[in-house]
Amino acid sequence: MMMTDKLRPKTRKDRIMDAALRIFAEKGFQNSTITEISKEAGVSEATVYEYFGTKEDLLFAIPEKITNETLEESSRVIPYIKGVEGKIRAILLFYVQLYQSNPNYSALVLLQLMSNKRFRQTPAHAAIRKSSRALLDCIRAGIEDGTFKKNSNPYLIRSMLMGTIEHLFIHWHMQGMPKRKPGLADLLDPFIEIVFDGIRAKKEDSGAILYLKLEDAGILEKILKKNEGGKSSKDKNK
Repeated sequence: MMMTDKLRPKTRKDRIMDAALRIFAEKGFQNSTITEISKEAGVSEATVYEYFGTKEDLLFAIPEKITNETLEESSRVIPYIKGVEGKIRAILLFYVQLYQSNPNYSALVLLQLMSNKRFRQTPAHAAIRKSSRALLDCIRAGIEDGTFKKNSNPYLIRSMLMGTIEHLFIHWHMQGMPKRKPGLADLLDPFIEIVFDGIRAKKEDSGAILYLKLEDAGILEKILKKNEGGKSSKDKNK
């Protein structure tokens, strides 16, 4: 789950959404019932309906909550990352870490919701579009400041980056979420470098490219360890 979940106690509404996420991911939306969800959350069915009018409302509330938490988290970090390439890497790293650390969420979004026409008209989908626009804005900024070629298509670049990541995670779920090396996060930098190499305005010696400045990498490392429920050794010494 996201770091914000670790900093505050779970409310009944949180418990309902957590339970629904597990059951929806495991059984699918159509095969899940409010009775099962309420039992899993430790609340009455009436309480579920008090917070969420219908089972579909509950379904759509889950990605809205998690996506907005991710946006809040990334908005505190991205401004401190230097350069558009570093910002793009950081945004994509947030996506990969979210999908991999919360497989129930990635299964729900990628395998069930993206094909739901009603989902595209919800605040949850609007939140996902907002996070996607942040990536698009960084790509546009790179074109404007000369980092990327002037004839680069920002929409196509975004589709290449996000489409590949989503495809990898769909394949990962289809294979039963295997744990192997290199992991999905390990594939991120080489993949991004291939894309950047094709759109950079000036060719550079790949051995001299600094992916993220040291302080930026430290910020991201701290966030990732908190998202995984751990703490860096630096934090333990505080």
